[in-house]
Parts: sequence; C-alpha cells; structure tokens
Amino acid sequence: MCRATSLGALLAVCLAAACTPPEPAPSATGSLTAPCMSGWGDLYEEEHFVPTANGAVLHVLERSSTLAQMRRRPRAILLLSGTLATAELYDAKVGDDDSYNALDVLAKAGFHAYAVTYEGYGLSSLPADGRDVTAERTLEQMGDMVTWIRQRTGANKVDLMGISLGSSLAVALGGTESPISRSHVGRIILTSHVYKSVTPLMEQLLLSPETQAALENAPNGYIMTAPEMYGILLASATPDAAAWAYATFPGPYAVGPTLEGFDLPVFDGQDGRAMALQLWGDADLVTPWSDVQQFQSEYGGDLGVVVLEGGGHALVLEAVRHELWWRSLAFLLLPRPIALLVATSAGL
Repeated sequence: MCRATSLGALLAVCLAAACTPPEPAPSATGSLTAPCMSGWGDLYEEEHFVPTANGAVLHVLERSSTLAQMRRRPRAILLLSGTLATAELYDAKVGDDDSYNALDVLAKAGFHAYAVTYEGYGLSSLPADGRDVTAERTLEQMGDMVTWIRQRTGANKVDLMGISLGSSLAVALGGTESPISRSHVGRIILTSHVYKSVTPLMEQLLLSPETQAALENAPNGYIMTAPEMYGILLASATPDAAAWAYATFPGPYAVGPTLEGFDLPVFDGQDGRAMALQLWGDADLVTPWSDVQQFQSEYGGDLGVVVLEGGGHALVLEAVRHELWWRSLAFLLLPRPIALLVATSAGL
C-alpha cells in the first residue's frame, strides 16, 4: 500500500519507495517487473569496470528501467557509500523487499542509477598500499564517474546520494573545489553526514588513538574487517537487513578512506554550492545533532534538513527507509522552487 500524503503534487511518493510492493514477478526477458507503479516497465541491470584518469578501475553497478530510458531528458544519480562498505550497500538483497534496494527504488522512479565501489575496496582495483587511497584521490575518481555517467546516459546533470564519507564527497563534487564543473552536479542527498565531530561513543570505539595507530600500521595499508566492527553502524537496521549486511561487508579494505575520519572535516561545507537535502536519524550513534547544526550553519548552498525519528546511521537499511525515500524523491523530482519546501515539510 502506498503511503498517503496531503500534497497531491508529491509525484514520487507512490514510485515504489514509499510502497510495500508484492513479490516481483520475472518478466519474459528475465528482469523484474514493478508491481507498485504501472507504466515504468522492466528493470535492467549491468555491471561495469570503469577506468579513471588517475589509474584506478572502479566496480560500478547500474540499474535502469523502461521509464528511465523513455525520459526525453534523462535523469541519472550516483550513489556513494561510506567507509568499509562497497556498492552492494545500495543493492541490498533483503528477502523480497525492494524498498531496501536503493538502485531498484531509484530506477523505478525514472533514474539511471549507479553505485560505485571505491578504490581499494571490493572488486575495484587495489593499490599496492591502501594508505594511498586519500579523500582527494577518491574525489577525482568520483568526478570521473560523473563525467562517465553523463556521457553514458546523456543526462545534463548527475544527482548524488551519499552516506557518511559518501556525503562528504557529494558536498565537494557540487562545490567550488570540485575536480569537475559543478554545473554537472544536480541535487545532492546527504545521509548520516559526518562533518566536524562525532559522538563520544564513536570516538571511543572507532576513532581512538589506538585505532588510528592500528590503521596507520596495517600491513600494506589494508585491514580485514569483522562483523562486530559494523555494530555501531547497524544498530538501528532491521534484523533481516543487519543479517544481510553482516554477511556482505566484512572483508579486506584499504585503510586510507577510514583514516580520513581522524582529521575532520573531510571537505569544508562552506565550499558546497549544490542544492542539498540532509537527512539525519535522531538515534544515530555516529553523528551528533550538534554536528548537523554546524553543517547547516556553514554550508554554502541551499540546504534543507529532515530529522528521521528512530533513524540510525544506515538509514537505507532501517525502518525509516520509507520516509527517507519519499522525502528524497520529492526533493529530486519536484520543481526547484518547492522541492526543498515539500521534502522538509513536517505536515506530510
């Protein structure tokens, strides 16, 4: 059943994200058919290995739909994960519930959706020393990804959605210090953004001097993560989604991206210019409300903020994901003058 709102203009509320669809049925071509919204057709998925200008090769997941391919003006979005996670974060396979799967949700809404795995992670290329994967180097690669997506889809701009480190990268890509023309970046969605401070619990558990020393001295700059390391990040995830994540994410990771968290901010919010929607869960054990307030006061562009009650640090895997999606789709799809107003309205 689709979630009802008081604003009929909220086009995207019924575009699968705020719905609880029945089990998808295979189409004749083997892709999935969306039961929630008639007219968007089949889902199509592809896998890519995209070379970047600074020598990395990045693993990329693509999802689109008949609706996305029929748009006269193509829409595209790039999904950026946090540290110690791969593109699979946005391709979650949690039972038959597609609302956990960001690529599916966005493809059904008419986007060419892409999720990228950073250098040093997963199936992307692995440099000899994982400490070489810096925020600046990754930012250049994400700029190359935006360019590649624009060329592939014909989209004039690429929207961005990030979690944690991915949100920092999104801010920088749409800002004055972007490695590409910031006019090529559309709207950006920031979830669980860590700006200049973390909670005392996060500092004690994962950002202690002992942890920093262990990362800096890791053999060849790589660490092997274990399920218990993700506990603080998945504290509010639903049981099924947490089980999926614990089975999916542990593995070898370059330490460079995680080390960026010891010298905040990763990128300065004052340089940001893209219109942005920041979503923060009030049960986030990583990012305190004071950090959200500081980012609001310093961001250099138009910014709306939504507090998701009961939300933690992995919003796409939590019960609040339905609200996350309908607010995000309202922000992305409605005309600019009202997009932030509607997406942040408490009366919806």
